[in-house]
Amino acid sequence: MGAAYGVEVRVSGEAYALLAAVAFALSTVFTRRFAVGAGGRAPVRPEVGVLVSLATDLVLFGSLAAAEAKDRAGRGLTWESGVLFVVGAVVASMLGRNLAYLSVKQLGAARSTAIRLCNTLFAAAVGWVWLRDLPRPWQVAGAVLVTVGLWLVVTEQEGWPDGTNWAGVASAVGAALAFALGDTARRAALQITPSPPLGAFVGVCAALPAQLAYLQPWRWPREALRQLWRADVLASGSFNTVALLLLFFAFQRAPVANAAALYNLQVLLVVLLGRWMLRGEDPGGSRLVAGSALAVSGAALVLWG
Repeated sequence: MGAAYGVEVRVSGEAYALLAAVAFALSTVFTRRFAVGAGGRAPVRPEVGVLVSLATDLVLFGSLAAAEAKDRAGRGLTWESGVLFVVGAVVASMLGRNLAYLSVKQLGAARSTAIRLCNTLFAAAVGWVWLRDLPRPWQVAGAVLVTVGLWLVVTEQEGWPDGTNWAGVASAVGAALAFALGDTARRAALQITPSPPLGAFVGVCAALPAQLAYLQPWRWPREALRQLWRADVLASGSFNTVALLLLFFAFQRAPVANAAALYNLQVLLVVLLGRWMLRGEDPGGSRLVAGSALAVSGAALVLWG
């Protein structure tokens, strides 16, 4: 309607970052739903959800890359950027996402998302080592807040009679490290070929076949193949892909630190949405909420420091 009256609506990068946080939070909640079989349905293996999310990545970013190719001139893919896009996707989109989905099943949506905030520390450490620049005081303070917050999250016992699932913690930390390394490779590639859709498409063209080779779905029984089309599995993958697209828009329109800090609010959104959509399937109490809030605040200080 706005266009009909000659009004152009501009969406800020910060708004895109907030929308990305909502989409990522919804993806995580739906991942928890299908991974534990919420609502009395049969659970679905986390890696099946990863396969669906990579397929939705292929469709959306392939379409965007094809549309962009018509208007691009002189900024095509090089072998250096292609290798970096592929490495980034295999490390982050395949390995990192498999570990992240697994940790959601092992730890719960809220706890897994909060622990993966250590990605901020890993990414900052890579930058400090790469640039040989000592961390600033506010970044040190932020790292302390993240550490304290994650300690509260990890030691939360409410709803977990068997204590902390350290295998799940290791999965979440491994996912965070994979995301940090993969994102570093992607950023380096974008310096050479500044096209996020093309980079995402090239990357998923490597990550999806790798995931298929790992799962070998052609050997699955027919009942297992039907899981690919379950509503909660499709919702998880689709929201993840949409969130990535929104995050690309956010980084193009706002300072990276601002966009990343707002995007990290997904941690608190998962807590809120989980109370409504998971209803007892995602345990956690006051320590989880307090630790998540501290970790989000600390990550913002690291980014803005």
